[in-house]
Amino acid sequence: MFSDGNKMIIDVHGHILDLAYRSNRRLNSSLGGVTDVPLMLLGGVTGQLCATWTPDIALSGPHSHSVETPLRTLLGILDYVHRELCGPAGTDVRLARTTADLKAAASKDHVALIVGMEGTDALSGDPSVLRILYRLGLRHVCLIHEHANEFGAASQVWEKGKMRPYNRAKDPEGHLSDRGRRLLDEMCQLGILVDLTHLVEPAFSEVLDFVKRPILVSHGGARSLTNSVRYLSDEQILAIAHSGGVIGASPTPLGPSNERPGLPLLLDTIDYLVNLVGTDHVGIGTDFKDQLGYFPPPFANTSKTSAVIQGLRDRGYDTATIDRISGENFLRVFEQVAG
Repeated sequence: MFSDGNKMIIDVHGHILDLAYRSNRRLNSSLGGVTDVPLMLLGGVTGQLCATWTPDIALSGPHSHSVETPLRTLLGILDYVHRELCGPAGTDVRLARTTADLKAAASKDHVALIVGMEGTDALSGDPSVLRILYRLGLRHVCLIHEHANEFGAASQVWEKGKMRPYNRAKDPEGHLSDRGRRLLDEMCQLGILVDLTHLVEPAFSEVLDFVKRPILVSHGGARSLTNSVRYLSDEQILAIAHSGGVIGASPTPLGPSNERPGLPLLLDTIDYLVNLVGTDHVGIGTDFKDQLGYFPPPFANTSKTSAVIQGLRDRGYDTATIDRISGENFLRVFEQVAG
């Protein structure tokens, strides 16, 4: 149960919908991973931005999540959500299209799920598909994930089902295309949150210049802590803050790296971001899915979110600052974009 209806803890990047759909279980049941609705209720987590992941097998190669028909798979996930909410899951879960939905769910001790997408293979560059998905509840788009597209180049490249980091000496430089601009313009008109996780320069800056609104980086880390193209440079962090946006610090490494997953990684990243841009532009994006046994105590799964709050207290953050980082900052950006 949530301890205070006026306070919200929002995971700005998780995968409950992927797990539930693929497991063919009830949305409000235990899913056997490190995040699900019962774990959220136990951990006092009021909302999750669910980044549905439907990569095209023809573009990424075969791996555990790639599919032959990305749009059909995404529509199947959305159909599953709506059917589940009309059944028993509706007693615990609410689909959040607006900030009011997030607040209403928290006031009733329900879990609020925001439908997002990680990578845009399902769109095939078509604004009409985006409009249909919006009507079905889509409120977030992470522009890129596993390969270059109309928005630019990805920080991870999948070749025949294996992932490697983007290499400037080997991979083409990606730029925001006209087709990408048309899709971004549609997102801005509809009220869809734009997420730049996994997008590398120069496209990263090109999208920021085009959108001119608060931007999200839902999960990741700081390049100054771990020198990887998959993490944000200081200049990129400052640019996100200048947009009014939020960066989701994560306990999950964006590999390959020597980082250890868990609470210290999350807290170290939060400290770095706060020291650079202040407390108004930092959130928490766990990237939790099915990694059972991967995260050590005390933050081994979503039910242990109190360890994050205590960890922030132990590092000297006051209650008001913890409230901003754990939910209020994202809530502000979501309200500005989606209403």
